[in-house]
Amino acid sequence: MSLKPNVTKDLCRLATVKRLLDLTSPHWTFIAERPVYLALSGGKDSVVLLDALMQQWPTNAAYPLTLLHVNHHLQVHSSSWAEHCVALGKRYGLTCVVLDVAVSVNGNVEANAREARYTALFSKMSDDGVLLLGQHANDQVETLFLNLKRGAGSQGLSGMAAWQTQFNRFGAHPDMIMYRPLLGIAQEQIDSYAQHALQATDWVEDPSNQDTEYDRNFLRHEILPALSQRWPHLINNVVRSMQVLTQEQALLLDATNEKLAICLRGDELSLSVLAQFSTQWQAQVMRLFAQRYADVVLGQRQLRSLEQVLSAKSDAQGQLSLVNQHGHKVHFFRYHAHLYCVWQTSLDHARAMYSELVNSQNPADANMTYQAVPLSYKVKPCDARHHKPIKQWYQAWSIPPWLRPFTLVLQHNSHDELLWCNGVEYILSKD
Repeated sequence: MSLKPNVTKDLCRLATVKRLLDLTSPHWTFIAERPVYLALSGGKDSVVLLDALMQQWPTNAAYPLTLLHVNHHLQVHSSSWAEHCVALGKRYGLTCVVLDVAVSVNGNVEANAREARYTALFSKMSDDGVLLLGQHANDQVETLFLNLKRGAGSQGLSGMAAWQTQFNRFGAHPDMIMYRPLLGIAQEQIDSYAQHALQATDWVEDPSNQDTEYDRNFLRHEILPALSQRWPHLINNVVRSMQVLTQEQALLLDATNEKLAICLRGDELSLSVLAQFSTQWQAQVMRLFAQRYADVVLGQRQLRSLEQVLSAKSDAQGQLSLVNQHGHKVHFFRYHAHLYCVWQTSLDHARAMYSELVNSQNPADANMTYQAVPLSYKVKPCDARHHKPIKQWYQAWSIPPWLRPFTLVLQHNSHDELLWCNGVEYILSKD
């Protein structure tokens, strides 16, 4: 007796999900050795991932699977979703840790929530932990369209990587890994798994996921269904193309990394070395530099703006300010034939230190104070022969212009003791 066609199709979908999550495959060799954490939102995708994993979790694993749920406190049902995830954990005999975060509603709420979420997740993990996410093929295609809209290059169009490291911007340890095991699985297959292996009450529905005011939801509910109706294999075909692009991007990244290493002088980019490469390679190196040091994926317009900074006169200080994908402001400065990346947060910190010293008073000696002085103020460092304006000393010491405003002179009984610039002190001559 043969199975009905729709039953056979459903069983194939279930098998596809389970095959991808085969914990005996080389992709999962770290399971028996490293602490593994699952980011459990309580939605269908992450619950399917949880159930599929627990069907075959190795008994010899060094650590149990740990569930992490982030409560953003942005929805009226946030607390009940957290309780639901804790209850799910108990059903599978797992610990579910609820992480409460405060999300700023100013600016891009989605970006603010993402930053708060990943910062909380990584803060709870062991240094060598692996974080599992339930993002799937449809999420990947949505990311492609969003990056197309932004004018991204090949790296942005290759989408999310299955394996990812280097999340220092969220406070993650360098050894932490993020893994998205469902990137090759379409939403249709996940829905089928949920229908046959789970109860409808096993997951929760976030009403904000239906709001098409958000770009991703607009693609999910309005655009991709229409495209998939006309071309039923669209999602799988696009994901395959993105996988090819990812492989090609990996080769390009290896070559670009080699060229970037040649151009770097510490954390700065040497423009004289960069100029030795072709225009095309210069663009690739600048894209990688921007991503690594500013967390910015440069679109074509931003790349052209950065090229204009680099092509300024040799004695000019060019500047480009951008807001990265996580809402942080970063600045690219050209100075002494080098390109610098400076985060606004570091300038804010320098300004805070500067203000604190200006307003402070030495409790042990009231005659010792920090004085704000103009850069034309003349000082004489130890071992120097003459007094010169501070600006000339800064030029000689190659102190970049964006740090020079944070200048103070420590005086004792109106005599200059030392020059302070952004936390660095230069002892001054007393004669």
